[in-house]
Amino acid sequence: MKTTILSIFLLITGCHVYAQESSEVMRVNNGTDISKSMNFQQRFYYDKFQDGKVFFRNGRVVKARLNYSLAHGEVQFIDTKKDTLILTEKEFINHIAIGVDTFYFYQKYGHVKKIGTFNNVTLVEKPHIMVLDNERPAAYGQYSSTSAISTYSSFTNSSGLQQALQGGDKVILKKETAYLLIDKNRNILPLNKGSIVKFFPKQKRALNDYFKDNKVALDTEEEVVKILNYASSL
Repeated sequence: MKTTILSIFLLITGCHVYAQESSEVMRVNNGTDISKSMNFQQRFYYDKFQDGKVFFRNGRVVKARLNYSLAHGEVQFIDTKKDTLILTEKEFINHIAIGVDTFYFYQKYGHVKKIGTFNNVTLVEKPHIMVLDNERPAAYGQYSSTSAISTYSSFTNSSGLQQALQGGDKVILKKETAYLLIDKNRNILPLNKGSIVKFFPKQKRALNDYFKDNKVALDTEEEVVKILNYASSL
């Protein structure tokens, strides 16, 4: 296992729960260790590290205690020293199993979790911490919101890419889930009306009629599964 992992300790912005918002909303400061500034439930998908398996493309299988880090956008494991580490050489891994869940790795998106397969199309989700807004220092130590984020200091965005804050900026973060589609060749695209039609080209006319006649919301798993079940039934 030691040959396939690397201890990566990500220093990101410190954050605390924003008192006036949902417990899912957090304010972020520069330069604080994530493991000390966010509680376990804010940082991880599962409530504890679970028994899992890493399946390599060469047929090798490694057992480990695994969890999905929302801040990193990747699966992590606990080693024999009780350190929390990130898998390396991810290009040699076919998939990861945590309990009944399956994860795949994509360079742009990090790890994504399988929801289900509809004909030759696989639906996956990307749990992540997204940026709602940022705040800049104002007079007397107060902070004021700005309309766009132009500076960063190291955390993982919804695409699995590291971004960063600078200076005294704060960012407001919230847990979210994005949905993506994978074809039989393991090509991946964000889920939207256009990508659904692209993955079901023979049903293009029927799908376009369906979108025209129905209010389709693609922001919940229930609605996404409903439209994919319809597409695969045509």
